[in-house]
Amino acid sequence: MANELPHASHTSAPDPQPAPPHGARRRSWRRFFMLNGLAVLCFLVVAAVGLAGTEYYCSRASFCGTCHIMGPYYDSWAKDIHGAKLGALCIDCHYAPGERFTIKAKFKGLSQVASYFSGRYGTSRPRAHVSDDSCLRSGCHNDQAYLNKMLPIGEPRVEKRIVGGLETEVTRAPTVNFFHSKHLDASAKLAEAIAQRDALAARVRAAAAPDVATQLAVATISVAPAEVRIAQLGGLLKRIDADPSLAQDAFDLMEAEHRVTRLRQLDGLNCTACHMFDPSGNAHIAIDRTACYTCHFANESFNRGTAECLKCHQAPTRSVLVHSRPAAGVGDAVLMDHQDIVKRNVDCESCHADVVRGDTSVSIRDCTHCHDQARFTQDFETRTTQTVEEYHRVHVHGQRARCVDCHRAIQHGLVEAEQVASSSGFLEPVLNDCRHCHPNHHSKQVGMLMGTGGRGITATTPNAMIGSRLNCRACHTKPAIDEKGDEVIRATQQGCIACHSEDYLKLIDQWRSEIDTYLQEMETQLVAATAAFERTVARDPATADEARPLLDQARENIRFVRVGGGLHNRHYALQLLDNARQSLERVNAILSGGGR
Repeated sequence: MANELPHASHTSAPDPQPAPPHGARRRSWRRFFMLNGLAVLCFLVVAAVGLAGTEYYCSRASFCGTCHIMGPYYDSWAKDIHGAKLGALCIDCHYAPGERFTIKAKFKGLSQVASYFSGRYGTSRPRAHVSDDSCLRSGCHNDQAYLNKMLPIGEPRVEKRIVGGLETEVTRAPTVNFFHSKHLDASAKLAEAIAQRDALAARVRAAAAPDVATQLAVATISVAPAEVRIAQLGGLLKRIDADPSLAQDAFDLMEAEHRVTRLRQLDGLNCTACHMFDPSGNAHIAIDRTACYTCHFANESFNRGTAECLKCHQAPTRSVLVHSRPAAGVGDAVLMDHQDIVKRNVDCESCHADVVRGDTSVSIRDCTHCHDQARFTQDFETRTTQTVEEYHRVHVHGQRARCVDCHRAIQHGLVEAEQVASSSGFLEPVLNDCRHCHPNHHSKQVGMLMGTGGRGITATTPNAMIGSRLNCRACHTKPAIDEKGDEVIRATQQGCIACHSEDYLKLIDQWRSEIDTYLQEMETQLVAATAAFERTVARDPATADEARPLLDQARENIRFVRVGGGLHNRHYALQLLDNARQSLERVNAILSGGGR
């Protein structure tokens, strides 16, 4: 008994469960993987089908139309030849070839979704950038058949003509035919224009002193309006007394410089610069003729350079009625043959000045719509042709900006016939441009104020009032009538008293008397010297030729003071009269034989 264990020690342990066979465990895992794999496969198939269906659905134009802000664009696409006839989808144009399935494209789509649900989308006009590669993709315009295809621009016009002795309305086809090749093949023309410009620049540098050549180079790259820059260059050439050949080369250089600038703008031009969304809704894509007008008329005089009428238009080949039909028994109808007018070199502006209304100027305010930092506009006021080329490279070629984003729109077209005789609108383009009839008007007065323009005086002596920021209106305050009966605004002494005391009037009277006396004295001496010169011409031509430049210089400086008004700048007027006196003394010495 002593050797027996306690009762608990006799309790037997439960029998362990037998381990499943190795093959059973393997079948269990296989079943698990098969079920889960099948589920994953089903998920992937469903996901793939879903993604494919979503991709297909999203690629349809109808999906684009489901967005409320895309309604006008979808409706116009449905009417456009690309959508209605050719069945082109939105993604065919708005994704470049090969871009649709890229990460960039997906992020572009996600950004649009985020903008839509955040409420930002639709707050402004969508700016869809269409790549040229989309237009030139296979099956579209890659055959380049469009390059030399003649495309009429404009709509048929109904005109009155005399047919068989009767006034008849005739439908006239557009007179402008457009060829893509002339506008897109700019590389060869650009190379030729650069070579011509460089050759002219070399000739100007060789014919002029270094400082004068620099001044001419600066003047030729000006982007001021055509009439202004031509007048500025002409004034510079006159001040330096340039010979005719140098003057011609300088004007040719300015024209060549602007031709290079225009060809650089054409070189690499993208399709969307001209083909844009049609806001009328009649089509999705249309030609924006404003782009044509901007390119052709910017910084050009009427019927000059790229604005030359016959570069685009064809002169009518049939006679047209130029007056309303006369009453019975009054006279015959007046007809005009454009072909005859062209042969006689009659300027188109004589009858058609109304076809160009407005200008394409750009103000710094237009720049600040996009750029709010001064560093972007610091070169605007001093811009040259090179600056303009860079602006177009960045904005047009790089960011696909439209012409009207920067330039003011210009209107091009005839004023309707019934308005010509009943409205001043027909004459507005001329009435609003004083320089048309008065080129360089008041140039002598402006030159006198600025202390420039006289001959034989190199130093600039501006009126002290210019430094005080006074302009013409400070003194010219009184309406009056000039010698021709026209209304003018004359200067009055009240303008002086407003800033100075009444004692200042005594000084003004003294200056006026001083200048008038000196001017009359010089004009008397000029008459005497001119008479002596004319007597010498027949007797001694060589002596007369020696005196002629000095006599011309004296005459011009005296006229400068008379026309420019000596009171505009007393100091400069006295300098001019002193120079005239010295010139006349030298003339008298030469004519009397003392100058030899």
